[in-house]
Amino acid sequence: MSTLGVAGVRTSSRASRSVSIPNLRSTKVAVPLIVVLGLVGIQLVQLLIGVFISQGAYELAQLKAYKHELGTTSEILKAEVDSLSSQQNLANAAQGLGMVANSNPVFLNVGDQKIIGKPTAARANDSAKVARNLVPNSALVSTTDLGAIKAAQAAAKAAAKVAATAKVESVKTQTVKDVANSQTTATKVAFSGEGLLASPTN
Repeated sequence: MSTLGVAGVRTSSRASRSVSIPNLRSTKVAVPLIVVLGLVGIQLVQLLIGVFISQGAYELAQLKAYKHELGTTSEILKAEVDSLSSQQNLANAAQGLGMVANSNPVFLNVGDQKIIGKPTAARANDSAKVARNLVPNSALVSTTDLGAIKAAQAAAKAAAKVAATAKVESVKTQTVKDVANSQTTATKVAFSGEGLLASPTN
């Protein structure tokens, strides 16, 4: 029995050796293949991440340039608004439109409901007493376009005149129609043979 037992052990060890040898060979090939594929995968992921980061950096640079451009435009518009709303520009525009500065200002005290000063009408020859803007201001980057204001006023007057003329014409036409209708719908009175008026219901 001992020889049988030894032979059985020997045969089982040979079978296990023959089975384990192909498994070791496939493992020897698979492990480096997995490592190489893993490294290639990691490199591809790093490449994609780098592409997305560089794309984001370009977008960020474009947005920063756009922000700078908007900031510059905002500063220019703010300077124009400040220039147009300045007292010097308003005074020049008022004078250009024919307004006269009053050399005798009057103040109202709301608490006491009193007038401080003597109110007088402003005259064109009195405006020489009021200081004007004789020194040009380099901070005034834009001024009021008086030509555009005068053209808009002239257009508004012309439109109002046309509207008033059209309204008068429509009133005249309506009056003529009313008179014509009243004449055609007037009741005719019949005379009897003896010169007496007859009733219109007869």
